[in-house]
Amino acid sequence: MQSRRGLNSRSHRTEHEGALIRLEEEGVSGYGCIHPWVELGDTCLDALLKELAEGRISRQVKCALDCAGVDRRARALGLSLFAGLEVPKSHSTIVGGVERVEMAVAAGFDMVKLKMGRDMKLNVSILKDIDHAFPELGVRLDFNGVSGQGAMEQMLFEIGDKMREKIDFIEDPFPLESPSWNMLRDKYGMKLGVDRGVAGADGEFDVTVIKPAINNTEKLCDAAQIKGRSVVVTSYMDHPIGQSYAAYCAGVMNVKYLGLINERCGLMTHGLYEPTEFTEEMGEVTPSWNTERGDMGTGLGFDYLLEQIDWISV
Repeated sequence: MQSRRGLNSRSHRTEHEGALIRLEEEGVSGYGCIHPWVELGDTCLDALLKELAEGRISRQVKCALDCAGVDRRARALGLSLFAGLEVPKSHSTIVGGVERVEMAVAAGFDMVKLKMGRDMKLNVSILKDIDHAFPELGVRLDFNGVSGQGAMEQMLFEIGDKMREKIDFIEDPFPLESPSWNMLRDKYGMKLGVDRGVAGADGEFDVTVIKPAINNTEKLCDAAQIKGRSVVVTSYMDHPIGQSYAAYCAGVMNVKYLGLINERCGLMTHGLYEPTEFTEEMGEVTPSWNTERGDMGTGLGFDYLLEQIDWISV
């Protein structure tokens, strides 16, 4: 897939390798997605596909197989996984400046998640512009662990009280082992979210960010419930098959863990990429999941498009 620009603070690449997988049993196929982010610690695609071929099932491969299994069972029954399922609404994932935020607001989003970079002066400028242009807009910040305490404190000071109050939570501001996490909570009253490494994260944080592409959703929901944390389910900024699986998991978890799943998840990410037949099938990027999109089909959908793929046996 080709992104419109770099999608996180650790990489500026715009070409993203991944693979769709097909799991066939009793003449019925189910589909999953493997989309590694090597710069964030994932194993490279070639190695993951080799694992799959050799039956060595690592975390990410298992999640893709779980997706394919769920999809296959629904297709065997001729059912859509989204029939009667209420998927939580989404924030808009923003890579870029205030012009991207303006587009999100025009599309109806009331919460945006900003992928922040290392340049704190630029971050301050963007946040001040947002504060001025959209005074009612909620904001989430994602740093992918690249910030330092001094730079973060300077940013929070410069944006002022009003903008700080609009920040819903800050995701992965520092590496997990950094002692600066408590400073943000105690000194500035910031809510904090953990994404990478959440299963082994210690200490005090407020939001568990779950990605069904790489996480055991039920295990992390159980832990969050015990700790009194909110859960935000997001896609892995991956193929629409993976994106759809994340949306399905969010809807299921929203029913099973009533009140635990945040009312704004991060499921609408296909607009970060240049159009393909699959992203076009997803429809417009809006806060609500499009359960009425054309060719919803069975399972996760995309029946016609999946039938056109030339599959390679591994």
